[in-house]
Amino acid sequence: MFKKWGVDSEENGMNDFKNKPMDNFENKPKEKIMENIGGNKVLDRKIDNGNVNTILKGSKLSGDIHVTCDLELSGDVEGNITSEQDSNIVIKGTCKGNIKTKGGNVVIEGDLLDGNITAGNDVRILGKFNGGEVKAAGKIYVNGGFNGKLEANEIEIGSNAQGKGELFYKETISIAKGAKIEAQISQTQQELKLVKDNLEKKPGEIKMPPKEMKPMNEVQHAK
Repeated sequence: MFKKWGVDSEENGMNDFKNKPMDNFENKPKEKIMENIGGNKVLDRKIDNGNVNTILKGSKLSGDIHVTCDLELSGDVEGNITSEQDSNIVIKGTCKGNIKTKGGNVVIEGDLLDGNITAGNDVRILGKFNGGEVKAAGKIYVNGGFNGKLEANEIEIGSNAQGKGELFYKETISIAKGAKIEAQISQTQQELKLVKDNLEKKPGEIKMPPKEMKPMNEVQHAK
């Protein structure tokens, strides 16, 4: 299931990320920043400053954070960040804790230390992820440092990726030329659905086949 990467194929494999708004979002207005995180358009509404929670650089927070809209963290947080919505979470600073968004994307440009990531869509690691596991319903793209377990439908390791851990994918995995990783790679099976037997009947409905009746003369001889 591995793709062969050369110089040309590596460039082609990265084109889909290069063409996404997130790759250059530093130069883009905030209303466009979160629109296509991870490659999929996940928001139908236009995001403005009022729909994005921003924690500025230099801020230090301690405690869990619960958000209902997008979050951009440039400061330092010691605690868990969770959302039961389709919120996108971007970490540019440092987070010590777990990150979970039910239907959104997670982007790590800074550092995530001693925590796990659970995303209902995609995860991108461009900074550092250390010491936990990442689970994404969609795709995991790594082009930074990682140490831990990655599990997703699709995994792509970029040329600047460095790290070690376990990689579990369901459909496809690709590793670009230049990546420096030590990993155990496994393909997980698709979830099996239990199918009920339509012929199954309740005990009261089961009819036993009639017993074969022997002629009377055979019964008498048996005595």
